[in-house]
Amino acid sequence: MNRKIELTSGFLFTLLLLTFHTVLAAGAIHQVDSLRQVIQNNTGEEKINAQLELANYYLEDDNNQAQSIAQSALISAKELNKRELQMRAFFVLGLIGHELNNVNQSQANFDSALTIANQFNDYSFQSDILLRTGINKHTQGEHLEALQAFNKSIQTGLQSNNFRATGASYSMMGTVFRVNGLYDRAIEYIIKARLNYEKAGYVDGYAWSAYLLGRIYTDLQLLDKAMEYYQLALETYEQLAQDDKNMSGVIICYEQIGIINLLSGKTDEARKNIEYTLQIHEATGSKYGIANAYKNLGRIEYVSGNYALAQTHLTKALSSKIDMGDLLSQPSIHLYLGLCLVETGEPDAGIAEIKKGLEQAILNNQKRIQLDIYSKLSDIYLERNDLQNALLCQQHQLSIQDSMLLGAANIKLEQLQGIYEVDAKNSQIADLQQQNEINRLQLKQHRTSTMLLILAILLAIIIASIIYIFYQRLRQKNIQLNEANMAKDKFFAIIAHDLRGPIHTQTSFLDHLYEEFDSLDENELKKLLKLLVSSSEHISDLLDNLLLWAQSQVKKMEVKTTALNLSDVITSTVDKLQQSAQLKQIRISLNTNNQLKVLSDANMLQTVVRNIVSNAIKFTPRGGSIRIETSSDEHKKVSITITDSGVGMAPEKLNKLFDISSKSHSQGTENEKSTGLGLILVKEFVERNNGTIQITSEPGKGTSVIVTLPEAN
Repeated sequence: MNRKIELTSGFLFTLLLLTFHTVLAAGAIHQVDSLRQVIQNNTGEEKINAQLELANYYLEDDNNQAQSIAQSALISAKELNKRELQMRAFFVLGLIGHELNNVNQSQANFDSALTIANQFNDYSFQSDILLRTGINKHTQGEHLEALQAFNKSIQTGLQSNNFRATGASYSMMGTVFRVNGLYDRAIEYIIKARLNYEKAGYVDGYAWSAYLLGRIYTDLQLLDKAMEYYQLALETYEQLAQDDKNMSGVIICYEQIGIINLLSGKTDEARKNIEYTLQIHEATGSKYGIANAYKNLGRIEYVSGNYALAQTHLTKALSSKIDMGDLLSQPSIHLYLGLCLVETGEPDAGIAEIKKGLEQAILNNQKRIQLDIYSKLSDIYLERNDLQNALLCQQHQLSIQDSMLLGAANIKLEQLQGIYEVDAKNSQIADLQQQNEINRLQLKQHRTSTMLLILAILLAIIIASIIYIFYQRLRQKNIQLNEANMAKDKFFAIIAHDLRGPIHTQTSFLDHLYEEFDSLDENELKKLLKLLVSSSEHISDLLDNLLLWAQSQVKKMEVKTTALNLSDVITSTVDKLQQSAQLKQIRISLNTNNQLKVLSDANMLQTVVRNIVSNAIKFTPRGGSIRIETSSDEHKKVSITITDSGVGMAPEKLNKLFDISSKSHSQGTENEKSTGLGLILVKEFVERNNGTIQITSEPGKGTSVIVTLPEAN
């Protein structure tokens, strides 16, 4: 019964698809015939306009035919000396060059079109040309130049109310930021794109923005959120397809939904999604789409354990990608071909195939794919007990993660900040230009009235002053935003490097310990367990500090001050650290006044003492000492002095202890990890409890930390 239902459904789908393309083909033939008739029966501008429209129509189906028609239109436009028609012809030729993967030829035509557009002050056409220039630069991997072109497109688009080109430029800027791992900026620009598409009434663009947001959340592994945006985009694209019969938007959504289902472990659903896209691509004859579908099917079959079928699909995809010159898709195909070989008992051949993909990904500067390949190679080497190569792969992973999360992939942060400043400045300039144009028209209309002229000038001065005031305020806001961004970047860097690294390493060692348990002697076992205990303690401390610091940054941590017995707090906190001190043979001595009470939040005070003493243990050599003393003065201030016999610090390092942007953090005397976050948290908690902190240190002579807090009456 189920088999009959499947056959019936398949037949209906095929019939529907054939009907769809029959109707589409009939409409296309009619449109082509109409345009050819206009070209045949007319001369001059009307013929050239029809030629350019026909070239645009052939753009996706027959690029060579489109190029021939557009070149003929350009020659005719030059003979008639019609500069605007020449501009349009150059633009169409630029589009065709891009489709033919001849970026240099494409850009030469766009530059010619832009020259003419500048002569006519045609800001709307300038915006379209600059958008396409940016796309060419992005295709060539010149991301900064691409951002500059998109930025100019936005300026001219806003001046001419070309909201569609403006939205597309914002969308492309968001894509550039996403590719380079700057997801917060990517989301910001894609939302701007959606707003401009709404102004233009461009529903397709609105759906595209939702699709791009889905791609971002997929990268961030927020699969439910990504699925929500893909479904939103799919709903819009399906509505559009009912009118224009264009299924491209529907296809890309189903492809990404299939990938989400695959990542979620729903391989059957994923297979259905991708097979649906394959049927449509085969019906339309899209070689690129067919190759992508086979690549995704190969990945699905690999995850399902059907390695022979996976290799068949992947080999088809790779052959097509090589024929088309599509370099960006090849690394992931090589990866899964290699994984199939490993699973079928050919590990050496598999590793060689995976390394082909890695080399291609490095050439393409595809950092996210490099990350995936290094992860898979690390797992393979661990299974083969090749710890040296496994560790090397993990080190490469950490290096790439740091680069991406700190915004250094392809584009330096300073360059991006420059783009932001240019963007803000140009927005203000565009506002001023519009206002100046209004003032010019007002002056022209009221030239006979001297009084109105003076009032208009005064009005312009007032507006300029207001804009200047707002500009100064905006600069101040930008400074605050930069500080917040530094804190956020620090947070992500700690998660990526100091937290993810130990967890991944710990997982690898545990897996190795499990696999090799019977072959390890007692000393090796104790050594591995000691490393795991040390790593776990570091992760636990780091998580505590991260949680407390994150809560403090979003102002969700309330300060509940009470009168506390200082000696009790210090004693209970130090007791928990005695084991760490004893392991390094460090003696902690207490000289506290049992009568002293401080006005402070109990949890915050414990965190302050714990972090300072933990740091002292880390940076004190084996056999050293730590002394903790308390005292009070006549100003109702209680002091806690924690002095160690550790390695000490140079003045330049001492000056950067509380700087969240500092990237220089030392390891302990026995290679203990340090992120620098602990002391930043200490300073914030002390100040929020109306206290102060002072640190003195000399290299080789130890460190002394003095914390003062209000004394409780």
